[in-house]
Amino acid sequence: MFASMKKDKVKRITLIGMVVMLLAVAVKAATGSMLAAAAIHVAGLACFFIIEGVEKTPDSESGLSFKRFFPDLKKPGVLPLILVMLVLTLVEMLLSKLVFGSAYIEHVLGRINVPGLDELPLLLLSQIVSVLGEEIEFRAFFVGKGMKRFPFWPVALVGAVLFAAAHYAAGPAGIVAWDLGGIFIDAILFALLFRKTGNCLVCFVPHFLNNMIGFFLVPVLFG
Repeated sequence: MFASMKKDKVKRITLIGMVVMLLAVAVKAATGSMLAAAAIHVAGLACFFIIEGVEKTPDSESGLSFKRFFPDLKKPGVLPLILVMLVLTLVEMLLSKLVFGSAYIEHVLGRINVPGLDELPLLLLSQIVSVLGEEIEFRAFFVGKGMKRFPFWPVALVGAVLFAAAHYAAGPAGIVAWDLGGIFIDAILFALLFRKTGNCLVCFVPHFLNNMIGFFLVPVLFG
């Protein structure tokens, strides 16, 4: 009886969290509201940790496991997938320069607010915090908890749309489509990586490295 009640409670929390994230992303994309942006993070983080607490999730099953990081990183297919993701980032940056020139990076820089390379320690810290937060919200919660209730691919696709929409900023249609399309593909690959490992800390690695590659390539390609 208690197990059934716990299962129903977790299901309700998962659904509530997913719906709140959906609504918050829609509002943020439509209005640029910082309150909606905060709601995305609060809903994803809070629901993940609440569910972990309700279920008393053991480390071996947690979507956020420091102890499993290196074993999960060594699982078959994980490192090749991470390498593919890093190569895709390089290709995307080169194509962006070729097709859109400096207009692309102006658009991207216009939607983010991060320290520059001249403040490298602060940049690294801000990226560690923000990327880890996004991985807990979108992979450990939305994909990880979501695929316990629904099939993987619908959850991964909806999660990827949400992840891309959460990064939306108004601009020229072609640049916006290119920017969001790249983020969508990244999110699908992050979801596949999470399915292989069950650990969002592994997804953190290519996500963080992708961002840093972008920051370091910008002065070279667009300077």
